[in-house]
Amino acid sequence: MGLAEVCAIAANTAVGRIGADLAATTEPPSALQQRSRKLVRQLGVAALLLASAQVLLGWWWNDRPLLESLLSGIALAMAILPEEIPVILTVFLALGAWRISRHKVLTRRVTAVEALGAITVLAVDKTGTLTLNRMAVAEIATADANFRPEGADSLAEEFHPLVEFAMLATPGDPFDPMEKAIQHFGHQWLAGTEHVHDGREPEFEYALSGEILAMTRVFASDYPAQHLLATKGAPEAVADLCHLDVAQRDAIARQVEAMAERGLRVLGVARGRWSGQATAPDAAPPWPPSQHDFDFEFLGLVALADPPRPEVPAALAECRQVGVRVIMMTGDHPATALAIARQVGLSERPDFITGAEIETLDDAALRQRLRHVDLCARLKPQHKLRLVQLLRADGEVVAMTGDGVNDAPALKAADVGIAMGERGTDVAREAAALVLLDDSFARIVAAIRQGRRIDDNIRKATRFVFAVHVPIIALALVPTLLHWPVLLLPVHIVLLELLIDPACSIVFEAEPEGRDLMTRPPRPVSDSPFGAVPLLQGVFQGLGVAGVLLAGQTWLAGQGWSAAHGRGVVFSTLVLAVMLLILANRDPSRPVLLGAAAANPWLWRMAAGVLALLVAVLGLPWLRDLMGLALPGARELVLTAVLLALSLVWLELVRVLGQLLGRAGPLS
Repeated sequence: MGLAEVCAIAANTAVGRIGADLAATTEPPSALQQRSRKLVRQLGVAALLLASAQVLLGWWWNDRPLLESLLSGIALAMAILPEEIPVILTVFLALGAWRISRHKVLTRRVTAVEALGAITVLAVDKTGTLTLNRMAVAEIATADANFRPEGADSLAEEFHPLVEFAMLATPGDPFDPMEKAIQHFGHQWLAGTEHVHDGREPEFEYALSGEILAMTRVFASDYPAQHLLATKGAPEAVADLCHLDVAQRDAIARQVEAMAERGLRVLGVARGRWSGQATAPDAAPPWPPSQHDFDFEFLGLVALADPPRPEVPAALAECRQVGVRVIMMTGDHPATALAIARQVGLSERPDFITGAEIETLDDAALRQRLRHVDLCARLKPQHKLRLVQLLRADGEVVAMTGDGVNDAPALKAADVGIAMGERGTDVAREAAALVLLDDSFARIVAAIRQGRRIDDNIRKATRFVFAVHVPIIALALVPTLLHWPVLLLPVHIVLLELLIDPACSIVFEAEPEGRDLMTRPPRPVSDSPFGAVPLLQGVFQGLGVAGVLLAGQTWLAGQGWSAAHGRGVVFSTLVLAVMLLILANRDPSRPVLLGAAAANPWLWRMAAGVLALLVAVLGLPWLRDLMGLALPGARELVLTAVLLALSLVWLELVRVLGQLLGRAGPLS
């Protein structure tokens, strides 16, 4: 039978506080989805108003039959509504998540794919992200001597208590790589001695906490009233528990600094004895509420090496190249963080900020300080959350890596939370948007590359959608205003949508990455695919094509061509112009026809589909009659080619003008 005392429940427990932080932390909204919904709503209202006006004008002003006016109004509404926008977002983000998964990055929230292309700050932990998380004891030290296992044959007796109590302060079958390294070192160098206590279980444990960065395990001794204490943790915390004087603390600090400057992670180890009185026979003593209630003896230091991941230096260099700033956020000693940062090339700046300093600064001062440091050391979980929130408030798009339960609030608060798949906790993975399946830092850079490519292609597809809708709107609206016969009916627009939908959702999604994808800086947060610049570029492209088609229709009407022959020329040119608009929006930095040279497996399939559909519409009598078209002859084909050539000239002029104004480019 056991006796347990409940000290806290629910939100008052450590896990409860983390849960409260998670509940209070809201995930960043998806700017892309918000802007797309706003745009679709605005265009929906415009479509309703213009379609209603179209029906009234056609019926009342042009004396058309009501049914014909209604069909004309429906055609205009269909032309205005960009129903492809939701398709683009759904298909691009879903297929983007699939493409990212091929780089061993699992997407848990598809909105993170959108944010990847705009990341400006990458906040990373040291252990397991920049390093391999394969620790080994590299050095141990007492006040008078130190020992390095490399090249040694045996361990001197004076180091035995230090190693013994480091093992006692560590679970016998640990999960943590650091604790595994300690147990392995002890079994290697103390094998066959009385200092190895396999199977010895503690009576009580004091866990690591935010207030005391040390843990203590309490063991029974040979004397019933005596208890043995084994402690390990941050050297300064263990030294504080031992109540050392200033000279002793300074000496330990110098030892720690020397080890940390070589990139070693340093722990302090202490032992103690405590006499506790049982409240009843065979009952456990009333344990003191804090580790500070014990008396400890400082035994020495254990320094562990964790080699950097071999792929990290190149990945960090690529981050700098693309304008992504990397900040290390770790609980380790500042000197250790600085040493690892120099080894992997993260930063050459000697300045750093610690958790203790963070607590003394207000938000404005801390935000200013963050602009000048790349290393944050001795952090607690609440510090990470605050840093992420301040970076985002400063206009940064933040991605953050984490693996522990304590990292969950910060992972959720970041624009892109990235959890470790191999060693991460379930809570961290649930809070994160991405999961690195093999914990490799290089996977983050690969995900950023894919995110930028997806962002580029969404912009290309959006520009194409607006470009292709403008001539359709013009051909549906202008005939009513000029008392012309109806040029486009709903059936024509449905047929055009059979071309537009796969063009924007498949062809542009398969576009290869741009030549300068990983050399340009991140796009501004305010820069949207639905912003004024890309939409105006699309509108200008479409206006020129619309002008060419309307001019062609005016000339045809003046030459006395029938409505069916005129509609056939205009419709055929519009269908073929869809391919021209695809080529014009693939890469605005290159001539339109050169867009056909870049590799895209779906481009020529799309071209074949366009030609096949046009041949079927014009060649099958029943389909031709249904759409009110005439079988084209030589003159119709020549005029179609002329209109298509004029459209090409206009698209090239728009491209050159855009470059002269400095607005053309893969991101615009």
